Amino acid sequence: MKTLLSISIIATALLSTACAPLPHPSGQQVGYSSEYYHLSPQRRELMRVAHHSIGTRYKWGGETPTQGFDCSGLMRYSYKQVGIKIPRTSAKQRNASRQLSRSQLQPGDMIFFKIDKRTNHVGIYTGNGKFIHASSGSRRVKKEKLDTPYWNQHVVKYGTFL
Repeated sequence: MKTLLSISIIATALLSTACAPLPHPSGQQVGYSSEYYHLSPQRRELMRVAHHSIGTRYKWGGETPTQGFDCSGLMRYSYKQVGIKIPRTSAKQRNASRQLSRSQLQPGDMIFFKIDKRTNHVGIYTGNGKFIHASSGSRRVKKEKLDTPYWNQHVVKYGTFL
């Protein structure tokens, strides 16, 4: 009887933490937004991973939360967590993704930018006109509004691997 009670207590504890917010690299708790419940499980998980990455340090060539992320490394890591392998660089990701119109954009899709002749950049759309990206300027993964003059003038493609 004690064994059954112990198993029951352990199972309850595991189930109650399975849906709990994950610890964030900054030590804060990252919640799960109800705005994603209508999405497919794959898109919801992609949003969870991307949101959990906010605050992770920027590192050129970085592909893991421990190492840090550059923009394409963040995309590659996030998609890998949902079982999708994508190319490593933002230019190759842009070329390999299926093109969308802005009106078709859903959370989990990608936004590609051309900053100058040599610099490509990518972020993951979160809905409500926002995206998450590894920002070399702020040296962190952050969430920003897409509808700013800077980002709007540099968008070159909306794409998806979903």
